[in-house]
Amino acid sequence: MLRRLVFVPLLLLMSRPALAQQPRLPPADTAVVVLELSDGSTVTGRVVATTDSSCTLVTAAGLTVAVPLRSLAGWRPGARRAAYDGRFGRPDPNRSRLFLAPTARTLPRGDGYVGDYYLFFPVVGYGILDRVMLSGGMSIIPGLNFSQQLLYLAPKIGLVQTPKFNLAAGALYLRLNWSDVIDAWGGVAYGVATFGSEDAAVTVGLGWPFASGGTARDPWALVGAEQRVSRGVKLLIEGWKFPGSNEVPLVGGVRFIGERIAVDFGLVRLLGGDMTGVAPWLDFAVNW
Repeated sequence: MLRRLVFVPLLLLMSRPALAQQPRLPPADTAVVVLELSDGSTVTGRVVATTDSSCTLVTAAGLTVAVPLRSLAGWRPGARRAAYDGRFGRPDPNRSRLFLAPTARTLPRGDGYVGDYYLFFPVVGYGILDRVMLSGGMSIIPGLNFSQQLLYLAPKIGLVQTPKFNLAAGALYLRLNWSDVIDAWGGVAYGVATFGSEDAAVTVGLGWPFASGGTARDPWALVGAEQRVSRGVKLLIEGWKFPGSNEVPLVGGVRFIGERIAVDFGLVRLLGGDMTGVAPWLDFAVNW
């Protein structure tokens, strides 16, 4: 009889359904996170406090939201690649560059993207460390074999990183081998500064070209700007001045910004040369 009195309660306890475990909470004062709620909706913001019953965060609009733990299904990192001080909230996933020219911002460690210019020039970028990133790729021009494709590599190091000012140094390396026609390499070593936030900023840079045939004494110059006009749209413009040339390629257009993808449309105009008219610009990048 005593055995039954002990065994029956134990059997009842063991047969009860396991209680659902609460998801692990992000620590307070952490980077921006996306809280996934049990009804399928999400809340994005910076976590400022956690208790046994709720998680409190501040959104980009400055609203304080307390999410009950019973409504929390999980969480994931949010706008980690942005300083999150912009009034539009959603970060620009391609904040490390304008159309083609680099900004002084770098990718955080572990972040990356796969992009493409004009279909035939794919590129991959990756944050090796929080202030060190590497991008590069190889052309896929039809009719050329593997050894004849254009190879490009672009490391960049962030020297100063603040919400309103960034300073970086980097290089662009190009290699082209077209059998008996051309076999050369070259590139540019540069320094670049970005003044302003992710929503509105100006970027200026100076670089010194190098090549298999020697180096240029005159610097390469860059001026660019970006202006956010809505949560998902940013205006971009950039221009370059090459050594020994009075021609200035100018690109202006718009970036459409999604959570993980950005698409750039623009027009290219050559100033100071004999060529007239404009050419289209197209690129996109998918980020992780």
